[in-house]
Amino acid sequence: MILSEIASLVGGHLTAPESASDKQIRAVRSMQEAGPQDLTFLANPKYRGELLKIQAGAILLSEPFAELSTPQIIVPDPYLALARVMQIFYPLPSPRHGIHSQASVAEDVLLESPVEVGPSAVIREGCRIGAGTIIGPGVYIGARVVIGKGCLLHPGVVIREDCHIGNRVIIQPNAVIGSDGFGYAADNQGHRHKIPQIGRVTVGDDVEIGANSTIDRATFGETVIGAGTKIDNLVQIAHNVRIGENCVIVAQAGISGSSRLGNRVILAGQAGVVGHIEIGSDSMIGAQSGVARSLPERSRVSGSPAISHKLWLRIQTILGDLPGILGRLRMLERKGGRTGDPAERRDDHE
Repeated sequence: MILSEIASLVGGHLTAPESASDKQIRAVRSMQEAGPQDLTFLANPKYRGELLKIQAGAILLSEPFAELSTPQIIVPDPYLALARVMQIFYPLPSPRHGIHSQASVAEDVLLESPVEVGPSAVIREGCRIGAGTIIGPGVYIGARVVIGKGCLLHPGVVIREDCHIGNRVIIQPNAVIGSDGFGYAADNQGHRHKIPQIGRVTVGDDVEIGANSTIDRATFGETVIGAGTKIDNLVQIAHNVRIGENCVIVAQAGISGSSRLGNRVILAGQAGVVGHIEIGSDSMIGAQSGVARSLPERSRVSGSPAISHKLWLRIQTILGDLPGILGRLRMLERKGGRTGDPAERRDDHE
């Protein structure tokens, strides 16, 4: 691909001699690895001082760098431009091998051509698989599952019965969609009796689900993952949860049953959400936060229990000073004596 085509693709301005517009670019690499036929990028300004060291054939930048002789493509967001270029250089695989002889596909399964089914994959009765979808080795697809067009299911994925998967969905290895929700009823002796989970999971278009993540089927109705949502590895989403569009759920986060997330919510790593609450659209939940109550739109919270992110930051700045503050307080008490009704005070040992 030549430089002028790349600049046009990302809507950027090529700052280079006219002769450089036809320069061939064959790969995309980091600043440290890129060679004369590679494109690189700078998204974080703190690495701007490294620009004079690069050997790349061209670079994506948000602002021109006058001291650099390397051809530059100036774009508002180099990281977004990088994503678009890499999708051209490194596209997702397309179906090429058809149905492997060692795959098990029920007779009534509807496969829209072309579809690829890898070895040891199992597709049960009543399923429908859209054109352009790849089912990797060892994938299990339960009865009556519907999968849209252009999906990619990596090895070891499990999709249980009756679930619906949209178009262009990517599911990373060993993710489980439609496992039973965690539902039990206790009797007077404390024995817990399983409540059958008869709902399903519905996943919208352009969703990506990370490796070893689990999304439970609903007790009744649907667990829903909205279009464009990206789910990292090792995420647990419980029964009857509804997640809006274009959300980001980062690794090891957990969402308890029947909670609802609006659109464009970001749940950072190891954050937890209790059941039966709502988090408004455009909210951000900090890493390792515990959300125990509903939040309005555009909330910014951190900590456990979660509080305003600004207040949480102020608290963090004084934590290291607390031992000194306590020591000074006790010194003042010893010097000035205690005041107030002794009956209203607790002794130090209580």
